[in-house]
Amino acid sequence: HMCNPSSVSDDLASLASTVGLSPPFEFGGDGWDYDTVMGFDLFGRRWIVRVARRPDVAPLLIKENAILNVLDRERIHLLIPNPEIHGVLNGLPATGYQYIDAFPSTEEDIFNNAAGLARALVAIHSTPIEKFEEHLDTTTWKARTLEQLSVTESVVTWPERVLKQWKILLSMDELWSDPHVLCHGDLGPPHLLSREGILVGIIDFSDLQFAPAAIEFGNLLTAFGAKVLNRVLMEYCAQSNANFDIVWAGAYAYQSLGPLFTAYHGITSDQSEFVESALRSLNENS
Repeated sequence: HMCNPSSVSDDLASLASTVGLSPPFEFGGDGWDYDTVMGFDLFGRRWIVRVARRPDVAPLLIKENAILNVLDRERIHLLIPNPEIHGVLNGLPATGYQYIDAFPSTEEDIFNNAAGLARALVAIHSTPIEKFEEHLDTTTWKARTLEQLSVTESVVTWPERVLKQWKILLSMDELWSDPHVLCHGDLGPPHLLSREGILVGIIDFSDLQFAPAAIEFGNLLTAFGAKVLNRVLMEYCAQSNANFDIVWAGAYAYQSLGPLFTAYHGITSDQSEFVESALRSLNENS
């Protein structure tokens, strides 16, 4: 991703200094879209600053910050990022948060903390729409997904049987007619943080979207497997009025649409390797 790592880290170091952080600095990347730098404030607290890597990421970071500011932290009851430092690097926005000192969760961590994760999801999902509608596309998830599918079809030759399966799944309204809610959108190990077996935080809200809760559980299924899905979803249904069978079926349907979303990301961010990996994953699973 980086053309010249040393010049990138020099830039990140000067950004960190500009926003009041001191070395030692630590540089990294956050998924597909951000470069990161960590440093310390005057009290010795550690901060992480994320910088958009490309112009198409800038509006995502701005949207994420706006919605993080309206979430009900008390009800979520886990640590989530608090955007407190704002800067600019090479014309692209940067945001800093106090660093959450914990690690990517294991399957066992999530299984044992299912009630706490379910509680946090119920709280995020019950964010009133008027708090985020100006920042998110609030058309239906199904309409957006069909649109994404047609974008990919102009670039990718999907296997005929896969296209057929996807179109059947997307035509099954009972899977997608659940009330749409504010979803985190990317619940995987790097974004669910645990420490010594305790789930402590959720980070990286850059894939926030308005969708049926099933997409949240489809991501959990992909990341942690069926046992975790069932356990967290049972807790979630106990704390909300969600229907287990509908969300469960939607989670599996969403999981099978995975390559479509990967390819769409590759096309819209102009990174062809994502399109190739989407096609590869279909061939491996055929």
